[in-house]
Amino acid sequence: MQFLVVGQWQGSASSRAMRLGDGASAIAADLPRASTTVVAVPAGAGDRLETAVARYTSVLAVAERVAEETGVASEPVLVVGGDGASVLGATVALDTDTAFVRIAGSSGYRALNRAQPVAAETAALRLLVDRADDLFPGLPTLSPASVVLAGVRGIEDAESSALDRAGIRALDVDAATPEAIAAAVDATGASSVFVHVDLDVLDPSEVDGLLEPVPFGLDGAGLVERVQAATRGRRLAGAALTGFAPVDPERAVDDLGVILRVVGALTSASRVA
Repeated sequence: MQFLVVGQWQGSASSRAMRLGDGASAIAADLPRASTTVVAVPAGAGDRLETAVARYTSVLAVAERVAEETGVASEPVLVVGGDGASVLGATVALDTDTAFVRIAGSSGYRALNRAQPVAAETAALRLLVDRADDLFPGLPTLSPASVVLAGVRGIEDAESSALDRAGIRALDVDAATPEAIAAAVDATGASSVFVHVDLDVLDPSEVDGLLEPVPFGLDGAGLVERVQAATRGRRLAGAALTGFAPVDPERAVDDLGVILRVVGALTSASRVA
């Protein structure tokens, strides 16, 4: 497996950006250097350009750089770091026979409205499934029938209704057992799978470094079981692990045990033909 690390947003002094950068760096320190590439990110906050996506130019630049590196990789790629929008460029590894599994506490399916631009991470899945043609034109558009969303909790009714209308298989945190996830992936009919894990799926008692912790999430062992269920018997086309944002770099080590077990599960899946 090859690793792409999305580091700190250069030029941004926001607490959020710095925490995400610290999280990416902490994970990267435990990855094999020979297989790891750091993706340069643009300076400044970016411009929405009258789109429905806040900081669109910066998000687009990162997506393009991740897509470029993923497109030339000779092995499955695991994108590490940043928020949920880091997954966007990695989807160039998908084809029509690949299921996209998002294991996250949030849906990533916020509505896109130019009058009220949203952060890309809150609409990452929507941007992959249902977006205007002029947004991220170099990325594939995913069929809702190929998508499985698992582990969500506390999402708004409007997002839940939109998922239902789109025909996306969505399992809340109680319904998202390993067996249910495996059955949902089976139902897509896909022979390969891409797995996006956002760490907000975990309970705050498991990982301290979450930007918006929400109680009643999965424990670390449960998350590993669900990754294994999603990938069992299928080729791993690629993966992303996002959302690690330690409050302090020195405290990042306290969370790494759980996170590296998830990395291990994804790496093991990449070795299965």
